[in-house]
Amino acid sequence: MLQEWNYWANIGRIEPKGAKQRVILIGESVARGYLYDPQYTPAMALEKILQTQWGKNEVEVIDLARTNQGMQVRELALAVLQLEPDAVIIFSGNNWRGCFPPQVSDVPYIDTLLREEGIVGPKRYAEEKLEAEVRRIVNDVASVYASKEVPLVWIIPEFNLGDWRDPMINAPHLLNGRNEEWITLWEDAQRALKAEDFHRAADLAQRMTEIDQQTSVSGLYILAECSQKLGNLDAARRYLELARDSVIWDSSKSASPRTYSVSQKALREETAKYKNEVVDTPELFRQYLKGGIPDRRLFLDYCHLTTEGIQITMAAAAACVLRAVKATDVAWTTLVPQTCAPSHEVEAEAAFLAAVHNAHWWQSADLVRHYCAEAVRFSPEIAKVMNYFIDLQTRRTPMLMCKSAQQVSELGSPLIQHYLLRYNYQQLDEILLGGVVQALKQLHIEAQARLDQLRKEEHSVAARDTDLLDYYYCSAGGQPQEVVWVLPRRDRLVRRESHFYKAYWLKSKFVFIGEAGCPVKLQITARVPNPTASNDPVAIEVNGNIVARIPTAREWESWEVRVPPNAVNDGINDVIVSWPMPEFPGKTGYLGVINDLAEGNIPEFFCIFGEIHTFTASDGRKVQITAPEVSSEASVVGVQ
Repeated sequence: MLQEWNYWANIGRIEPKGAKQRVILIGESVARGYLYDPQYTPAMALEKILQTQWGKNEVEVIDLARTNQGMQVRELALAVLQLEPDAVIIFSGNNWRGCFPPQVSDVPYIDTLLREEGIVGPKRYAEEKLEAEVRRIVNDVASVYASKEVPLVWIIPEFNLGDWRDPMINAPHLLNGRNEEWITLWEDAQRALKAEDFHRAADLAQRMTEIDQQTSVSGLYILAECSQKLGNLDAARRYLELARDSVIWDSSKSASPRTYSVSQKALREETAKYKNEVVDTPELFRQYLKGGIPDRRLFLDYCHLTTEGIQITMAAAAACVLRAVKATDVAWTTLVPQTCAPSHEVEAEAAFLAAVHNAHWWQSADLVRHYCAEAVRFSPEIAKVMNYFIDLQTRRTPMLMCKSAQQVSELGSPLIQHYLLRYNYQQLDEILLGGVVQALKQLHIEAQARLDQLRKEEHSVAARDTDLLDYYYCSAGGQPQEVVWVLPRRDRLVRRESHFYKAYWLKSKFVFIGEAGCPVKLQITARVPNPTASNDPVAIEVNGNIVARIPTAREWESWEVRVPPNAVNDGINDVIVSWPMPEFPGKTGYLGVINDLAEGNIPEFFCIFGEIHTFTASDGRKVQITAPEVSSEASVVGVQ
């Protein structure tokens, strides 16, 4: 319990029930007010509304929401009856994840489904298991509350459909080895999107979803984008919901918490049986946005709410409580103005933390810049935190040993100290720090030169060798599936890690910090583990220029590549490793998955294009490499 204290509201004691009406709010991090908590929470907003209706000294809201609360909400909901509530609100569902990773007892059946149907079988199974579990939770809780005659309100969560994007990745192993066809369709669809030929892009994406049977986000996101461009918001919403739901089966990488359609459906149907009050936030937000798709206006990230989102949801919840407890029918729209809001300083801190959170979940530069801009708009004082953060993320010194970490702590902000220092990991953060620099310009603060100089001092390959597979640099490639093996913090459900980098796409992206005019030596130990469709070599590009072509090898081989001075930029340099197209194995690719699932390993649901054991960048002036030329100014040599 001591390890979990920071997941709960800071309540030392709950007094015995007195004369006040007692309303209890339970749930997960959305109900905690993640990124605002403890300065502003849904419980505070709810209590303020109810006090305006019943009187300040007539009602209390007990905040028992817990960050990371999962299906254990059932036990908590039953336990809080001991506190003699007049009403209980349950705001939960984003951490209800079904059966993946599965129990060992589920593995034989999943094996059969994989062999007979491919991934679509386990996806359907995961949905069925999740739906059954949600129905059990609602029935178990609602039946007891009905017997005790305690009013119960359920809040059905919504997802940030408009802004949140899971990473574009290859489809899992497809039956009959149709991944190459799928990739060709994806590439053609990208060209059609660029040409603004949305009808053609949609046709191509539709064929992708027919092949992958909606087990991948990629085609569904294209269909959603095309629908939005063509003015069909209802279709866009439907495709975005399908994309959100498509990852339910995939335990090979970290997917953000979310509510699934099957959970929402089960909540609606089961609560109706007991005539419980329900806040259906998907419908509530649709009404509030006049048919619009929920986005950054209501969400800080994938599921956590902005102040506006909290106020709307708690107004609707308050209307339910008034109806259930006092038989008073009040429109939720009239209650929104009666709630409370955080200070501008808290809004600024929450917006900046949202920028950090979104960037570290590999979201778009546009979204990250939006939250950085919002932070400085709310309060110029956030510039201090931003400047410290630039220093904090750019130092090689461990985070909590940096002076800037001490300076952040001394600011005295509970939000910044809790979220930034407790949960942050140092990484290159090209998109995030770029957004911070841009936001600071709005305050006439120039930070780019300082950032560039600090990166050069701390990370230049002219001063020290750089391990491109280190999380600090590898995370800058924007390929989260490839970074899973080296994440500094891992899902406890996955026990084992790979010991080298695995590429799950045709191109792998890396970065190093260089100095213009200074040559760089790249050293790579790699292999292509699966048969390829051609004899094409592995190509290495630096800043768009091919500097090496390495023969394809099934066994580990090491190579040194000289990057000429004129190919190196000051600051961040992009390295692309292009892999040959493999021969896709079809459903035989799943043969090793069952053992992985049974043993708790990361399952290989996807084809591996290439593997890298070591990849370093260093000062090319230290060692002169002589080898057959790849281009007029670049060279490569094998290392025995």
